[in-house]
Amino acid sequence: MEYVTFKPLRKIKIQHEGYNMSFINHPDHKNQYLATIRVSCKTTDCEYPAVENRVYLVRLDSTFQVLESNYLLEPARKIYTSYTTGLEDCRLINGNTMTGVLLDNSEYWIPEMCMCQFNRDNYQITKITVFNTNTGEPKPEKNWLVLNTSNVMNDNVLFMLYSYEPFRIMSVNVNTGECQVVHFQKIFNLDNCEVHGGACVYLERERKYLVVVRIISNHKYMFSMWIMLNEQYKVCGTSKPFLFSDHGGGGDNSKDKDVELYEMCMSLVEKKESLYASLSINDQEIYVYEFLLKDIISKTSMDNI
Repeated sequence: MEYVTFKPLRKIKIQHEGYNMSFINHPDHKNQYLATIRVSCKTTDCEYPAVENRVYLVRLDSTFQVLESNYLLEPARKIYTSYTTGLEDCRLINGNTMTGVLLDNSEYWIPEMCMCQFNRDNYQITKITVFNTNTGEPKPEKNWLVLNTSNVMNDNVLFMLYSYEPFRIMSVNVNTGECQVVHFQKIFNLDNCEVHGGACVYLERERKYLVVVRIISNHKYMFSMWIMLNEQYKVCGTSKPFLFSDHGGGGDNSKDKDVELYEMCMSLVEKKESLYASLSINDQEIYVYEFLLKDIISKTSMDNI
């Protein structure tokens, strides 16, 4: 399989424990960023839950140095026995709203997407609305991606990329959690592979969405791909396969550079001519990669589908 290289202008390590960082331009502080970071703590070897997840709200300066970090306290809710407890893999929509995933919200041990409202003054999550997918699937997708063109929710509806094979867009009522499929398209033909999200950004000048996805085979991460969507959510180009990392699977702190590589891009932020991508490597370390946006756009084409 032919791979393509996207050489970063910069690669910045985030000095904070945890992984799967989501970030946006800070709504109150110019040239700063607001981020969420997932921190997982092992609780026991012999019973469930084995892992407790915590979400930290982090303020970063213009060079992605940590200025402030606070634990977001979840509201009281009924918690069921599951492998993990607590919100995980949160993605910021704006300065007081994020999506997340729960595995302890029912007795069925299945992931459930949700919308979370939070208060940045006291670091409290004030409301959690669980999505009702209405798909009838035994294992609903997680890692949905918001496709709105701004951080404003019109008529309390979000449009979200739900799945990739097939390609499905959902409308989500943020008050009730009710969902409906609004776009369905067959794109990929990948034998024995799954397509997982991912991150998404709306490119104002191009008036298109840029999405990055991960290709998984037999539970093993294989590579990533860029996908370009028009404003009607139709695919108008993809890249060839690529890897973000250039140093093998172990991460900078790993003693074994030959272990399998796992990359997870959680956020994309466009700023001037650059695209910033937050990347976790092997659930150990967080980096921000800076790319020239035109380099990525120039290597996406319908010929690659």
